[in-house]
Amino acid sequence: MTAANAIVARDLVAEYETQSGTVRALDIDEVLVDGGTSLAIMGPSGCGKSTLLGLLAGLALPTQGTVTIGSVVLSSLSAHERVKFRRRMLGMVYQADNLLPHLTVEENVGLQVAIARHDDHPSSRSDPTEVLARLGIGSLSKRLPDQLSGGQRQRVAVARAIVHRPAVILADEPTGSLDPDSAGTVIELLVEVQREIGATLVIVTHDPDIASHVDRTVHMDRPILTKEAADVG
Repeated sequence: MTAANAIVARDLVAEYETQSGTVRALDIDEVLVDGGTSLAIMGPSGCGKSTLLGLLAGLALPTQGTVTIGSVVLSSLSAHERVKFRRRMLGMVYQADNLLPHLTVEENVGLQVAIARHDDHPSSRSDPTEVLARLGIGSLSKRLPDQLSGGQRQRVAVARAIVHRPAVILADEPTGSLDPDSAGTVIELLVEVQREIGATLVIVTHDPDIASHVDRTVHMDRPILTKEAADVG
């Protein structure tokens, strides 16, 4: 895998301490995603799906193992460098849209362009109004988030995630709070735009209908507890 946006995660272990002992929240051998393709990660609640997505984003570092995006090993970066990497290279969509309530739709999306802007990055040429129009919400650009429906808000969240043409898009239950019709529309748009810009897409979802839209699906099992925590339980 040599593509600039291929994802290679190997021998990942994530542990955290509790009063009952050490909990192993994640223990997987390998996750490989070819550049420009899409992957759905499914599994029961508590199996470590969101933990894995956080590691792929560099929001946390694994206890063991490595995550590589293109030629960049995330654990080799400082915390500041990982922030810069996320701003320029990643687009993220969550179940909660996390829109800033006092900014208009266009301002919410435009803020991502400003954050990601870099001399040699395509975001310097991005136009939020074009992206909003592409997602069918161009007429809502001057509205505030509380003037939008749930489906409209999530389309804005998708616009914000892709406006800077990221190399990788990570989505954590992006349609979990939407009705089936709105969920289907949002995921179709997300996958369509991902393919148009050549991004790599990883989606965490419980919904097999959502997973059916992507190139490949993997299933995760429940997390493993270490002996100390397991004995208490």
